[in-house]
Amino acid sequence: MLFVVFGAALICILIVAFVGVDLLSKETQPKQPNVLVGVDVGYGDEADVYRVANAVHGYANLIIIGSLTVTNDTAKLTRVCDYLYQRGFSFIIYIGYGPVIPKGPDMQFFSTTAKQWGGKFLGAYIFDEPGGKQLDYGPGSPHYIDKPIKEAENYSDAAQQYVKDLYGFAINYAGPSYYDVPNLNVFTSDYGLYWFDYQSGYNVVFGEFVGNQSQQQTIALCRGAANVQGKNWGTIITWKYTQPPYLENGIELYSDMVLAYDNDAKYIIVFDSPDNNTATSNLGLGILQQEHLDAMKQFWNYASGHPRVDTDPAQVAYVLPADYGFGLRGPNDTIWGLFSASKDPFALKIWNDTKNLSTQYGENLDIVYETLTDSFNTRLMYDELIYWNGTVVGHP
Repeated sequence: MLFVVFGAALICILIVAFVGVDLLSKETQPKQPNVLVGVDVGYGDEADVYRVANAVHGYANLIIIGSLTVTNDTAKLTRVCDYLYQRGFSFIIYIGYGPVIPKGPDMQFFSTTAKQWGGKFLGAYIFDEPGGKQLDYGPGSPHYIDKPIKEAENYSDAAQQYVKDLYGFAINYAGPSYYDVPNLNVFTSDYGLYWFDYQSGYNVVFGEFVGNQSQQQTIALCRGAANVQGKNWGTIITWKYTQPPYLENGIELYSDMVLAYDNDAKYIIVFDSPDNNTATSNLGLGILQQEHLDAMKQFWNYASGHPRVDTDPAQVAYVLPADYGFGLRGPNDTIWGLFSASKDPFALKIWNDTKNLSTQYGENLDIVYETLTDSFNTRLMYDELIYWNGTVVGHP
């Protein structure tokens, strides 16, 4: 009898000990960060996607399949998606613009095949940098054909054309014109005109950290457009240089990823070009080098250890005039890619305002518009509104 009691007690002690160790191990393991972070694998082939995914596995959870070599081949794309799904990645599929039909998988792919991946398949990345193309491509450019609108009578006409036309040859791909998936989430990346991208129907826009553009101003424009219109947003870190090494160094990359995270980005992406033969990397990953992989791992650990509160950091908004498609990359930047800022009476003031307010308020500032393109007033839920014409509403 004594032996039975002793044995039972010993078993209880062992069970408690094992449960305690298990609970302790779970408490000490870092939580998964509440952010989608990963790589846009632009260009390259099927094997390149596998290499990049394997290189970042464990500290990334998103892959954008950005190469038309893969996405334009339904069988190849299906294999890649199966692989990413088995590895635990979420993924987005790039669809290129075609004058007649989109450059992407078969018509039935999204309504049939994609269902097997459930919530890991996030949607389609349709067309690329529409706002940037609108701002930068002139009649002499070989890419002028990609410019959404070629002429307009005034700013209002440009805004209405842009929203309508961009919906027609980009967003409508997901709807009745081709893929016929009404609830398909649509994504793009851009470096200007974010407000109007959302107006045309995009669910998510990735604001580009590119060149020497102000990251904080990019955030203010993209986040503001998303927040006011009830959409999601993110950042994508692209070229800093036009020659090798193209991408910023690891220290800068980590800093930019933290900046995006602390500003409440839902998506944080690093662009890679695996078939770039002039890159200095010897990892077989294109422009991604070991310092960039180390930075991504360091950021993953940072995000895991610094959970975000569910609040928008911006409490102040600078409010632009309706339909004002100013690139805001400098005082003489183009307006809608059609009008000269030097001939606009407000461009210099608005440029100086955005620059000064971004410096003053940092992550606390969004940049928004006073109306939607259909002239309905926007609902601006900020503590303080600073209008382009000098009017201030809210806190002094």
